[in-house]
Amino acid sequence: MPGTLEKIAHGRRGEQEIRRLEGLLRLERPQFAPGVVHEWVAREFARFDDAPVRAYVPILVERAVRARLRATPVVPYSSSVELVDWARGTAEILLAGELPRRWQHTRGVAGRAREVSAVLPPAERAVLVAAAWLHDIGYASPVSATGLHSLDGARFLARLGFPSRVCALVAHHSGAAAVASLSGLASELAEFPDERGPVRDALWYCDMSTSPWGEPVSFEDRMAEIEARRGPDDPVVRALAINRGERAAAVARTAELLRGLSR
Repeated sequence: MPGTLEKIAHGRRGEQEIRRLEGLLRLERPQFAPGVVHEWVAREFARFDDAPVRAYVPILVERAVRARLRATPVVPYSSSVELVDWARGTAEILLAGELPRRWQHTRGVAGRAREVSAVLPPAERAVLVAAAWLHDIGYASPVSATGLHSLDGARFLARLGFPSRVCALVAHHSGAAAVASLSGLASELAEFPDERGPVRDALWYCDMSTSPWGEPVSFEDRMAEIEARRGPDDPVVRALAINRGERAAAVARTAELLRGLSR
């Protein structure tokens, strides 16, 4: 929201009040990205641009933003909770209400992951399914900060103490590195390693063979749908010119493992 602070601060004192409130709310709810808290505080202050009496504005803003933060009751991860159970519950909290179609897609991807996980060693199966549940949480407003949903989701999970391997799988799912490069976020994405193995391939396979409505589709149909929905100028579509082959190869490797399982 460029220029918002300048517009609503009414001088140095107002800007200091915004910063103070942001700091307070971030201490209370550290799982929320700083950029999200900043945007919500700025938007609430903007609602009172024309208020003749400003003494109570910070109190009203604080109440409104705190209520919004509380409406998303995500809790830090604990190893006492099953990995997949926590992942499924967190994804539902973040997506089901705000982004129902994204939730449909996520449920479909997780369902595919449960099936595909049979090609992996037993110890790897929960990692894949958990990553499938969480791969798109970066689209949710409490999580989105940079606009690169894979990075935002991974950072959010890392702050909540989720296992680093799952965070990295979320960060790099479905060719995110090319999107990050086009968006100027390559160095930020590099905070997370790309393991380039069968679990990573399987996650890409599940995402790229599931429609926005959670139905199984071919890789080519999924790519065509993305291009049609997003348009040629979207970084996700532009990234296909860079890494369509890499995506197709990951899908092909997983399909081959599945064929071997059925023999």
